[in-house]
Amino acid sequence: MTTYTGTQTVHNGFYLNTKTFTLTTLSEPGTLPGTELETYRRVPMAAMLVAAPVLGLAYVMFLPLVGFAMVLHLVGRKAFHAVADAAAEGVRVLRPSWAPALAFLTRSKPATPAKTETTEPDAWKDDVEKQLNDNDQTK
Repeated sequence: MTTYTGTQTVHNGFYLNTKTFTLTTLSEPGTLPGTELETYRRVPMAAMLVAAPVLGLAYVMFLPLVGFAMVLHLVGRKAFHAVADAAAEGVRVLRPSWAPALAFLTRSKPATPAKTETTEPDAWKDDVEKQLNDNDQTK
């Protein structure tokens, strides 16, 4: 197999990128994609005729296995997260609520603001008291 670099003009054929293992097909002469740092190898037509059915067979055989593996991975990951969350909640319940960083240096209750006396008389309150007193006296 002949070695080529990216942006080099080549004949039509199959070219394999050795870094990414991607296959580039050119149906007519042209330039290879990529930069000069990427290397390509030309794959002969006889090798492609042999490799294509083998790769197709591998794809058909391993596709169901990949599906089962993905389902098992998903179920396993969900089960792991469920167990981990349950364990975290169990530890949270068992952990004491003591907070050593808080300092309670006094035993007294917090100071409440002093009640202010209103000097203005409340007219509504006086009217209601008067009505209640009148009702009590009439009975």
